[in-house]
Amino acid sequence: MRQNKHPSLNVHRLQIFRTIFETSSINAAAKRLRMAQPTVSRHLAILEDEVGFSLFSRLPGRIEPTWEANRLYAETSGLSERLTYVQQSIDMIRAGEGEPLRIMAAASTCFELIPQALALWQKQVPRTEATLDSGRAVDQIRAIRAGEIDIGIAGSIEPLPGLRVTPMHRNKLVAAMPHTHLLAGKTEITLADFARHPCVLPSPAAPIGGMVLATFEQAGLRPMRLMTSFTPSFAIGLARSLDCVAITDEIVFRALRNDDIVSRPIIGIPEIELTCIEREGEPQRRTVDAFKVALLASLREMFPEPKHSV
Repeated sequence: MRQNKHPSLNVHRLQIFRTIFETSSINAAAKRLRMAQPTVSRHLAILEDEVGFSLFSRLPGRIEPTWEANRLYAETSGLSERLTYVQQSIDMIRAGEGEPLRIMAAASTCFELIPQALALWQKQVPRTEATLDSGRAVDQIRAIRAGEIDIGIAGSIEPLPGLRVTPMHRNKLVAAMPHTHLLAGKTEITLADFARHPCVLPSPAAPIGGMVLATFEQAGLRPMRLMTSFTPSFAIGLARSLDCVAITDEIVFRALRNDDIVSRPIIGIPEIELTCIEREGEPQRRTVDAFKVALLASLREMFPEPKHSV
């Protein structure tokens, strides 16, 4: 018998060996394994070549395990159970089980966009749980760096060390107002309209609010600020109750709109980027990638690109 100085054992052959050992017969082992007898014999011969010693003594009408076979059988005890456990672990990893997907998103996205994306996502990874919380970009960044969440969904942010920022959607800012408001009769709202009508504006302390304020300053305009809304979703209720115009974004308006409130595009105001924030250098989880795909699909369904006529 040729001895292999560097055996590379095949787990399947070890299982065949154990079945032969337990049945004391190659024919019986073949029946249990639902394999052809010559195939079982060939695997046994290869295994003996790999380990470098005989496993069975061939006697007339029967086989007997060698001393080495008894040792090998004892050493491989529990092999089947361990393989089953490993296979179950592989199935769990493939399905994303074991650890929930932890998401923190801007509150404005949690009314419709994120739930719709999670519904699509769960069809891809049905055995995985997700946890959803809302938070500002600064809260998301802190939670990501602390390892408390897997992904954040926020508005435009500057590149930061240790973070991977993926643009997902150009989110338009809109003017929301009661349908009876004077400006509701216009098809578009200008920056100058905010200087002539009381309005609710985003907080200058927030990234969006800072950008809006800078836009008015560059235009040489001073809006008639009636109140400040730190969260875009609050602006719609304020506009309704105060009978004024408010700046919010298209994602919020779509989720909270009703027959009493209308929106109009704002001329001259920049769009904001909706982004996914992750920790740079972390191994990519399939469940996270699947969520990003579902999020993008939801955005495309909610805001389809206009078809250009030829």
